[in-house]
Amino acid sequence: MSLIDGQAGESRREIAPGYLEVIGLALLITVGALFLYDRFLVPRVVAFDLQGYLQRQKTLVTTGAITEEQWQKGLDHLEQVFRDQPKRHTIIVNDVVLRHGNDAELDIR
Repeated sequence: MSLIDGQAGESRREIAPGYLEVIGLALLITVGALFLYDRFLVPRVVAFDLQGYLQRQKTLVTTGAITEEQWQKGLDHLEQVFRDQPKRHTIIVNDVVLRHGNDAELDIR
């Protein structure tokens, strides 16, 4: 009987992971969860210079560079770009932003 118990004890030790393996697995799961959360779930704030865009369009219309029909198409394009943004993106007017990185600005061309 003691021989069987001895073998069972030895096999349990071989199957059980060590502390470093447990820590490594927990670290891997945590890093993976944080990456997926940041990539797919975190809301993003995107700034847009609406006043500057409208000023440029107005200048182009007054100088005759574009027609009013092209201006209207530009506004429709702007609306489509806003609608095409992912649901987790929040678009705010650039006037209320104090500081932001270059990647947080929506550029319409």
